Amino acid sequence: MKVLFRLILILSSVFCLTAFSCSKKKTIGEPYILYEIHGTVYGAYYVDDTSTPEEGDMKRVTSPLKGIRVISDSSSEPAYTSNEGRFVVYGRSVPTDVVTIAFDDQDGEGNHGTFMRKTQRIELRQKSAGGDRNYEGYWIATDVEVNMFLKNDNLESDPDFNFSAN
Repeated sequence: MKVLFRLILILSSVFCLTAFSCSKKKTIGEPYILYEIHGTVYGAYYVDDTSTPEEGDMKRVTSPLKGIRVISDSSSEPAYTSNEGRFVVYGRSVPTDVVTIAFDDQDGEGNHGTFMRKTQRIELRQKSAGGDRNYEGYWIATDVEVNMFLKNDNLESDPDFNFSAN
């Protein structure tokens, strides 16, 4: 009888230890999200205004910029804008709903001149939930518009100026 009692005691102890250790969710590493950002980069520059009879009149023009390097603060690979100024950035980050992206003009005087470096905070929205260990979901931003300005526009820094992209 004593042997049976000891065997029951040992088995119940093993069962309790197993039950408690299995019920705890083990986490390895930090929580993270995956994200993608879709957008278009526009540039503002001046051209001769042929609609006015006076010589030397200039008008401001906005157009998509190609070849702009797009870098996320949490992505290892840069993206580049297409001929239409479009870009897609993929990344992995600690859980957040805002990501900072930098835009750099790589072609010098191409695209009608040299544009100032731009950084912009992009708000993300959750597309799908996570649930697998540390994965906390897929986040996305679409239709992001970025406006860059020429370095020779007598601007010392990128203004917070919104213009329509026609």
